Amino acid sequence: MSNLQDSVLFTPYRLGQVTLRNRTIRSAAFESMGKDFSPTQQLKDYHVSVARGGIGMTTLAYAAVCRSGLSFKSQLWLRPEIVPALRDITDAIHKEGAAASIQIGHCGNMTHYSTAGQIPIGASSGFNLYAYTPVRKMRRDEIMQVSKDFGKAVRTAHAAGFDCV
Repeated sequence: MSNLQDSVLFTPYRLGQVTLRNRTIRSAAFESMGKDFSPTQQLKDYHVSVARGGIGMTTLAYAAVCRSGLSFKSQLWLRPEIVPALRDITDAIHKEGAAASIQIGHCGNMTHYSTAGQIPIGASSGFNLYAYTPVRKMRRDEIMQVSKDFGKAVRTAHAAGFDCV
């Protein structure tokens, strides 16, 4: 191949219901550009610049599905209160011709009391070696609730204009 522009990498691709302008995707890598668990102008500007650069889809990273899953104050907490700010970001990404995705999760034993508002919970008890914090094993009702929180987060992401989760 003599011309990079002739590469299949730069051809449109259908991913479920979404057609990407090309096959390049900015994967989820924690930006640490939120404030108080909410999006900022800096986060918007970053992803809009990635979209403007020609990427097929850009991914906002590390959004917690519930309070107990938070690790950092600069992390997103995906909840209805931030939908307008997220919609502003996804609309701006779409205006540049790219699709928008978001990575959701629960940090489990890697959370902190100061951000999650409780002792970290995880699949088993032990210690968060990152912060030298005890971790409590999740109860069955907490497992069920976090599972429901993932479903709510997906619906919230859809309401905010994300093409993929």
